[in-house]
Amino acid sequence: MPWTLAAFRIASFSYWPFGLIVVDSDPGFTSGCLNILWLILAGWWLALHHLILATGLAMTIIGIPFAWQHVKLALLLITPVGKAVVGG
Repeated sequence: MPWTLAAFRIASFSYWPFGLIVVDSDPGFTSGCLNILWLILAGWWLALHHLILATGLAMTIIGIPFAWQHVKLALLLITPVGKAVVGG
């Protein structure tokens, strides 16, 4: 269960991503190992889905802010362990 806190962080960022940014909070060895495992097991395809959604949303003027949020979420989904979501 080492990814539990990261999953809750992703869920809270997904719920209301506007005005929030993601920063590194714990760039340690354990975080790096967990991020590599996450990337192999789940991170790459979750991030890919959000990038595909962002591409579709960016084709309209109204969807551009939502596309940007999907890109930020994709960046968080690549390596979620050792990150913090803070107000921007």
